[in-house]
Amino acid sequence: MIIYTLNFLLAVLIGSMTFFMAVVSPSIFATLSTNTSSKLLRRIFPRMFLFGFIIAILSLILSYISVNILNSILLIIVAISFIINRNYLTPKINDFRDKELKGDKKASSSFKYMHLLSVLLFVLNFIILIGILINNYINYNL
Repeated sequence: MIIYTLNFLLAVLIGSMTFFMAVVSPSIFATLSTNTSSKLLRRIFPRMFLFGFIIAILSLILSYISVNILNSILLIIVAISFIINRNYLTPKINDFRDKELKGDKKASSSFKYMHLLSVLLFVLNFIILIGILINNYINYNL
């Protein structure tokens, strides 16, 4: 029962990440002006990362209860990555973007670097979560 609940949570998180990458972000950029899309994304990203963190922590608890050390370690990495994205990278990205829009050339390269780092952490989380889900399927013959 624990593994089924864990897999459900992982699938919810993977699905929400996929939906955000494939539907939400492209729709926002295609529909809204730059200024409006920026304001909306600044509201959505921290919430999305917090949602990911909460689901990762709940999954970590279930993984720990099921005594799966590898999954637990990977979920710690995922949870930390989400909270770093939310509490450190996103504010920095927003600050550098504001400075870039005011003409600061150095801020432009910092923005690109921080944004790339944020995207890489997001993709890493996505890959780890899919790996855990596949591992659970193989090991528990679901």
